[in-house]
Amino acid sequence: MFAMNRRLILAQLGAIALPHDAWAQPSVEQTGRLQARPLQNGTPVLAAPPRGYSLLGINKTNRSRDAVLYAPAAFDPLKPIPLLVFLHGAGQNGAFMVKMLRNAAESHCFLLLAPTSQALTWDMHHAPACADSVTIDAALAQVFASATADRRRIALGGMSDGASFALSLGLANGDLFSDVLSFSAGFFHVPLRFGRPRLFISHGRSDQIIAFRTGREIAERLRGAAYDLRFEPFGGGHAIPETGLEIALTRFLGG
Repeated sequence: MFAMNRRLILAQLGAIALPHDAWAQPSVEQTGRLQARPLQNGTPVLAAPPRGYSLLGINKTNRSRDAVLYAPAAFDPLKPIPLLVFLHGAGQNGAFMVKMLRNAAESHCFLLLAPTSQALTWDMHHAPACADSVTIDAALAQVFASATADRRRIALGGMSDGASFALSLGLANGDLFSDVLSFSAGFFHVPLRFGRPRLFISHGRSDQIIAFRTGREIAERLRGAAYDLRFEPFGGGHAIPETGLEIALTRFLGG
């Protein structure tokens, strides 16, 4: 009995001697697994964002690289509302995406969150395990704390590089995102997958930046992995087509 107790004591002392990092949970930057979640009781704990545009203050030193939130006129912080997180293309920022999509947010009545990459584009080499995912996680946490997001309707979308990043991050967080909307993606990289989000992929047959066959191959690979996927080709180039966006939003918001 004494020997067993001694072993237990030594084991406990050894555990105490371990550095703190040995007990820490893997970070968002290490895994790409987002930690932000809607509040359990549905009651916001922060002041509600104003209707229209607001900067979230995620980037304290450069307002042009901040996350932007757009709340439609019918927004009520105490009522569940769908949330679309949309990622910009290379050289753009969140404010640019909000200007493109604000009319859709108004007509379909959803919150639109547009984070901005830390550099001129998203970290495509390490996605989703990178600092850009930390930025997105911080922006989501702030939105979830100030509004009542509809847990069943939280989507992640993107254009071009943003679409590639959205596929990578969305497939790793399918237990948070109900849908992933991809417009003109070039690739995706998913070291781990959680959940089964619905996928919408759009690509222009005349795309001169990312070849149409690339988008088609991405769709075929993911359909082969048994995702609920809709592939919507169109006759234009490197763009978000109005008809394709409407189809994607109707599918997402239809539940």
